[in-house]
Amino acid sequence: MVKRYSKWILCICLMLLATYGLGRLYYRVTGGFTLGNIAYELPQDLRREIEPLKQSEKENLNRILSQPFHYLGKGCQSYVFKSDDGRYVLKFFKYQRLRPQAWLDWFAVIPWVDTYRLGKIEKKKQKLQGVFTSWKIAYEELQPETGVVYIHLNKEPVLGKPFLLHDKMGFKHTLNLDQYEFLLQRKADMLCPILQKMVASGDMQGSKELLDRLLTMIQSEYTRGFADNDHALMQNTGVLDGQPVHIDVGQFVKNSKVNNPLVYNQEIFNKTWKFRKWLEKESPELADHLVMRLKEIMGKEPFAQLKPRLNKATMGIIPNE
Repeated sequence: MVKRYSKWILCICLMLLATYGLGRLYYRVTGGFTLGNIAYELPQDLRREIEPLKQSEKENLNRILSQPFHYLGKGCQSYVFKSDDGRYVLKFFKYQRLRPQAWLDWFAVIPWVDTYRLGKIEKKKQKLQGVFTSWKIAYEELQPETGVVYIHLNKEPVLGKPFLLHDKMGFKHTLNLDQYEFLLQRKADMLCPILQKMVASGDMQGSKELLDRLLTMIQSEYTRGFADNDHALMQNTGVLDGQPVHIDVGQFVKNSKVNNPLVYNQEIFNKTWKFRKWLEKESPELADHLVMRLKEIMGKEPFAQLKPRLNKATMGIIPNE
């Protein structure tokens, strides 16, 4: 009897492991991408409206989107596809993370479950609206700093023709982009590998100038009332035509309070902390240059008094006004 139960337990464990393994294999092969995951029936919302494109802008958009796009990767908020010519990326929302979980509706008759369900729905709704707002800020206010070419946040006619997408497995999908929310952005190279190449080639002056442009860009955003609540500078910063740009544009906010040096000095200190530690290993000379520039921005004494706030619970999230 004991042996029989042991065999059943072993079989169940093996089945669970096999199911888990197949699930992991599926996501590794597909990246979790399906057309259903980037589609969501959302009502029109005036907060997501943008200015109509000029004729020349329409022609440029049609030219860019006339080529196929290929799966490049995924982030927390979106699936990313690269254009055939390698110059642009197209981002779609990962709606499976932002939609309310339908299975909770089955238990809505239970009061405490319904309270939890409604809370989750509201939280996801606010998160989605936050990303929509951030994309609008990137497009309307920060194009030079983000390389964003176009956003489509309401289901409106823009192209009116089929669009070709290749998923991670290479399968082709023909879709009507007018029925999807998306962001089109110029493709940038990652900041850290660019700096490594410049240092390896002995271009220290160019490297320092790139760091100067990076700090100038970040400080300029704060003084204009814009903040990026994502502090992962190394993972989210690229270089485009020699200029630093934000690659991830999902957490921008607009708040006039951030142009206060007491606010943005701490923010810049937080953003550059891990980057400084990385530079100390890669190039102490560049690390020293970065510290020198930070002291110029903040003042030597204020800089010396600052401590990194890297824990999400202590950093705080700057809200939109």
